[in-house]
Order: sequence, then C-alpha cells, then structure tokens
Amino acid sequence: MENIISRNTTFLGVILITSAVCLLSLSDALVKLHNDRFSIAQLIFLRSALACVFLLVIWRFKKRGTKSLLRPTRWVIVRSLLLCAMWLLYYCGLPDMSFAVAAAALYTAPLFMAVFARLILGTPIDLSDQAALGAGLIGVVMAVQPSPENLSPSLLLPFGAAACYAVAAVLTRAHCRNETSLGMAINLNLCLAVGGGIALMGLEWINPMTEVTTPSFLMDGWRTLSLMDFSIICLLAAFMTYIAIAVAQAYKTSTSITVGLFDNAYLVFAVVWSIMFFDDLPNIMSLAGITLLAGAAVMSALPRRNMRLKTL
Repeated sequence: MENIISRNTTFLGVILITSAVCLLSLSDALVKLHNDRFSIAQLIFLRSALACVFLLVIWRFKKRGTKSLLRPTRWVIVRSLLLCAMWLLYYCGLPDMSFAVAAAALYTAPLFMAVFARLILGTPIDLSDQAALGAGLIGVVMAVQPSPENLSPSLLLPFGAAACYAVAAVLTRAHCRNETSLGMAINLNLCLAVGGGIALMGLEWINPMTEVTTPSFLMDGWRTLSLMDFSIICLLAAFMTYIAIAVAQAYKTSTSITVGLFDNAYLVFAVVWSIMFFDDLPNIMSLAGITLLAGAAVMSALPRRNMRLKTL
C-alpha cells in the first residue's frame, strides 16, 4: 500500500511540474520576445500584482491558505525570496543570450538539487539517480550545444538562478510540506510585487539623473503600455498563477530529484518555442539531447524494489 501511495504521489508531482514548466518556458519565451515593450521591474510588478488578485479570488472561494497568507512562516518567506532572486537573475541574463543557452544554464538546477537535498535533507543518491542525473546533464549539453561564442559573464546569471531555484525546491520539501500551495503562491507573488514596486520607484528616481534616453529592459522604470502590452502581462499573470501553485504542490508531493529531472522538460518546450518564435531550428544533436533528457526523467520515475520511503 505504501508503494502504491508513493507511486501515485510521484505521478501527481510529475504531471504538475511538467504542465508548470510548459507554461513557464512559454512565459519566458514571451518575455524575451517582447522585452522591448516593458521594463523588467514593471513586468515583475504588474505580473505578480495581477497574479495576486487571481490567487486571492481563488483563495476567497476555496477559503484555504489562511495560515500561509496572513501568518507566513519564516521558511515560506525564505522560499519566496529565493524564487524572487531566481527570476531577477534569469531575466537579467535573458536578453543577452539565446533562449536555448539561457535554458541550459538554468536547467542545471536538478544537479544543484541533488547536492542540496543531500546536504539539507540527507537524501541518499543511489546509482540509478546518479545515472539519471548524469544522463540529464549530458542531455542538456547536447540539446543546446554551448560553444565559446556563447560564453559571457552574463551566463553566470542563469546559473545563479538555478542555484536559487534548487535551494527553494529543497526547502519546500523540507520545511513547507504543511503549508498550502495556494498560500505559498500568494506569498511568493506578494514578495515579487513588493520587490518590483520598490525597484520601479528606485529606477524612477535614478533615471532622471542619469540622462539615459536609450530604452533598456533592465534599467527603465515605468513605460507607457498599449492595450496589447497590458494583454501580454495579463496572460503572463494567468500563467504565473498556475505555475506558482503547481510548482509548490509538485515539490511537496514527490522527491526533489524526481521532480527536478522532469523539470528538465523546460528544455524540450524551450526548443519548441525557439522554433516558433525565434526561428531557431534544432539539429540532430539537439534532438538526441532532448531524447536523452526524456530518458533520464523516465529513469528517475521508475519504481525501485528497495525504495526508501523516508526520501519521499
């Protein structure tokens, strides 16, 4: 019975994280595609403020998440701050590199998760997990084929984002299992909205003194939005609403290593959006890397005869 429950929760975690990274990769592709329409501070503020409204409407009807919403624990706040740092670092690096390279750097997160899960939770990493993690890393390299031309200091930003995401995932598993996913999602978006608002005010105060007239995704404050611009932000907010809930629930219901490997589906979706939005066609090596990533994810999810339930 315990093994059946374990498999069901693992399957639920896989479904949640796969759907979440599909929308997350689409959101990031849209941000890269339209980064000339708004600034990063404006985007984070408006997207998260709208997501808070959507989440509060859901909370009002479900009447759940009161504890995490009104009296968040310190771990919920730490988790939210780590994820805020993740988005900030990733979006700062995104304009200066190809979407595929940025995705490859970000999705070293499962490797960080394995290390942090071992250090924080004492989760054992058996030979099957090691093989899956190794295959996943090779698949990432094959899928995006990084070259010296792609390397720059800004590439460190998505690696930093990956580390922040990994720590947040492990802390969710270790200290937030009794928190509601809806409450954590609301807390995350409140932190993002407040951070974005503070950044907007700071940029609005700094920019008049710098006399910089060239539009900048990173350094601009408030920009005038068209109806299309606001519609894009509303769509991103709707995606964020689902992503915030689904990711929190996924890491509560399955091991961080298993969910982290299925998190690599972001790269598969990133290739799809690269073709659709940026006309970046994958070659045979990239397709082989995607296949290897899928195999690594399946390997991690297969039931093991001597599964250790304490790692769940």
